Amino acid sequence: MARRPRPGQRPPHEPIRATSMWRVDQIFLVRHGQRIEVICSLVNDQGGLRNLNIVAPTSDPVKAVRHAAKFVAGKGNVFSARQARLRWAREQVVTEQDELIRDYQLEDEFLDEFEETLSAVRDQMR
Repeated sequence: MARRPRPGQRPPHEPIRATSMWRVDQIFLVRHGQRIEVICSLVNDQGGLRNLNIVAPTSDPVKAVRHAAKFVAGKGNVFSARQARLRWAREQVVTEQDELIRDYQLEDEFLDEFEETLSAVRDQMR
């Protein structure tokens, strides 16, 4: 039997859903020698946050971003990457102004590969 909250007491939290849908909010790139780490910040429909770290086996930022997009879209529960902001991580910037600069070309590369992979995954599910 479920207990009712006493007056002045907060109601119990809603249960966590087993399947939450996530979207890519921000993407950060970090150089590690000959490789690039791509950190994708995900947000779900209930306000939850999660980071996915992917180390791409390349030093080319375009290939690294496309590699990460395939990985993230292949997860199955990430539904969108539209309006995701892409920046180099704080360690990579030279001036404080660099922190504010978005790389629109790499954002487009990520979104294109994400949409292609997501489309292929959906086609396989049909």
